[in-house]
Amino acid sequence: MIHHRDNFHIITGCSGAGKSSIIDELRARGFLCIDEIGRKIVKEQLGIGGNATPWQDQSAFRELLLRRYIDVFDGIAERNRPVFFDRGIPDLLGGPILEAYREAANSRRYARRVFLTGPWREIFRNDDERRHSYENALREYRAILETYPRYGYELVEIPKASIPERASFILRELSPDPSAI
Repeated sequence: MIHHRDNFHIITGCSGAGKSSIIDELRARGFLCIDEIGRKIVKEQLGIGGNATPWQDQSAFRELLLRRYIDVFDGIAERNRPVFFDRGIPDLLGGPILEAYREAANSRRYARRVFLTGPWREIFRNDDERRHSYENALREYRAILETYPRYGYELVEIPKASIPERASFILRELSPDPSAI
């Protein structure tokens, strides 16, 4: 069974390019927003001394990601207002693809237009949950550019601007009449 949610909007793109800040801004404007699941998993794993992190056991990390993406998608499936996701199930399709990832991506469909943050070296920063290099972030970004269109999504690049301007851009793209959202 295919679950298609036109009100589920993904914000994806280059790691460290402001996705989480945009999500925070949209949340401050009253929208339901889902934080990046991968960062949550890494924080949990670090807290419990687990090894399901991208730099220790990438397979275990990706399995946890898939389960959480599905749980979140299914858990809010009845909402009618826009919901914004910091990444989505198709982000898993840029690496080794297991059939379970492909099935999840095909059966749980987000809005066709996906918002994309391009590489922005000036704001890229490492932290406890983001330990990879800018070059690794660029490789992941290139995979996103190939993967999303292959699964029927249209990528809409978010311009480099202030966080409020970037959030406003997304809302204008969804509807030129803000009162309609």
